[in-house]
Amino acid sequence: MDHQVKTAITCVSKEEIRVRGYDLGELIGRASFGETAFLLLTGREGSPAECRMLEAILIACMDHGVDAPSTHVARTTASCGVPVQAAISAGILAIGENHGGAGEQCARILQEAVQAQPEAELNALARGIVETAKEAGRRLPGFGHRQHDPDPRAVALMEKARELKVAGKYMALALEIQKELSARSGRSLPLNVDGTIAALISDMGMDWRFGKSLFIIGRTVGLAAQVHEEMTCGKPLKFARPVQAEYTGPAPRAWRQEEEA
Repeated sequence: MDHQVKTAITCVSKEEIRVRGYDLGELIGRASFGETAFLLLTGREGSPAECRMLEAILIACMDHGVDAPSTHVARTTASCGVPVQAAISAGILAIGENHGGAGEQCARILQEAVQAQPEAELNALARGIVETAKEAGRRLPGFGHRQHDPDPRAVALMEKARELKVAGKYMALALEIQKELSARSGRSLPLNVDGTIAALISDMGMDWRFGKSLFIIGRTVGLAAQVHEEMTCGKPLKFARPVQAEYTGPAPRAWRQEEEA
């Protein structure tokens, strides 16, 4: 007996392929990438504004230079002479909690706060979120950036969100958190691209667990370009440069000598 698996995503037969109930051939001819991605991820047709916003989010994730950890790993791997899929996969595997994970973390904080206190004033929610992070000694993900102040990607996404009228309660909450953080620290800690994406996907009804997936979908395009450049223009092992290593192990010693017979 064939192994039975239930799925609400795709139905494949000899005659057709249907995605979320829609004929894939029809989607190929009529739907944009953003519309199809929104449908596949959420199970519903996104509004034109939501689909355009999703496409803007994916563009914002595509590339951030050769020093971005995932890009650096991908190009280092490519310079070792591996197949293209291995180099791109290596870059994707570098995406985690510390690189590419802040959007998902921020979206979870926003969504869980609103779900726990749906009637609470946003400024009160913001104070609670900041206070909880402070007590735990944690930095709030999605705010501030080591290179940008403000983050130009966040600025562009917020402008697009205003144009499309997509931003709502979650974006308002994120901005209240920004105010609270700046007031407490006395320095500028604006929403970065991760925090902006977190608020926007939350306002569009997307589960916070899609945070890393969206980053991966967008960044894969950039990784493909970076890997191709490294494979066609780079020198072998260019990115695998030696580092200055300080040895901290035990002092030199001899292995035990066999006893004389």
